[in-house]
Amino acid sequence: MTKTRKHVVILPHFCEEEVDRYVQIAELMKSWPKPKVETDFLLAASPKREPSQRLVEAYSGLGNAIPFQCPTQIFGYPEGPGAMFWDCMQFIEQNYAGNDGFSLWLESDMCPTQTDWVDRLSDMWYTGQQRPLMMGCYVPEVYKYRILKRPKRILEPHINGGACYAMNFASQMPPEAREGVFDMAVYQFAKERGLARECRAISFSTTDRVRRDLMDSSKVLLHGFMQEKDQFIEDCIRPLEESELQKAKWNVLREQIETTRRRLRVWFVRRGRQAMLENMFLAKQRHENKNPVENLLSEVSPKLTSRRAA
Repeated sequence: MTKTRKHVVILPHFCEEEVDRYVQIAELMKSWPKPKVETDFLLAASPKREPSQRLVEAYSGLGNAIPFQCPTQIFGYPEGPGAMFWDCMQFIEQNYAGNDGFSLWLESDMCPTQTDWVDRLSDMWYTGQQRPLMMGCYVPEVYKYRILKRPKRILEPHINGGACYAMNFASQMPPEAREGVFDMAVYQFAKERGLARECRAISFSTTDRVRRDLMDSSKVLLHGFMQEKDQFIEDCIRPLEESELQKAKWNVLREQIETTRRRLRVWFVRRGRQAMLENMFLAKQRHENKNPVENLLSEVSPKLTSRRAA
């Protein structure tokens, strides 16, 4: 039986501030050409919220907008987001039989940055002989380095949760994959089957470097992990200025300076979320330097940037 190429973008939201960010992203996408591949939008509200009519109105012009209230009555972190994720995966599997596209878990601090972002991700999803179970931003194991002590592992390797998942993902995971933080749990099972695919087109960014990342045509979806979310989305949406494009020739040097500063900071920021973030960026950089993009099955030839200066 021929499978249908269709994708679903999931917008999980817990509060009105997240709805605000998703509406801004919708306005951005409305200014872009419609994707060649058919895309639905699953507007997934927390069990504590009614489905948002604002989101329905914002995304109806972009595709089939489906309001959905997650039924599982589980709250708190990380149990609440994990329960919402599985609610959505089960809904998609039940309602998209015959499709072999992906369902993208698009968190409210993630923003498309290229006008053909869905089509680019679709091309990557269909690269190779077999569809993956999950495809996204790979995070290698992260260590905290300590003076006169052995390095301490603070993060296991995984694909970040803001990723693409197979339509039948729910039934492909064993019950034990639903325990703990969902992206950490599911990765090991997908990896064992050889169906966890790294995709550098989905990339972490920060408020310090997001404007540079907008100029990188190989990145189509940025995730402001552990950043001020409203500011990050605003920085993603704001058009590039001519002065920024003229300074682009210095971006490589600026990144080298940023890396040097990060290496220095990790010796002074010893604990907490900031220490983990700094070490994670350094670990990802080392991993990507050792594994050139052309060696990745998931990557296709980069296209010229389709963003225009203001």
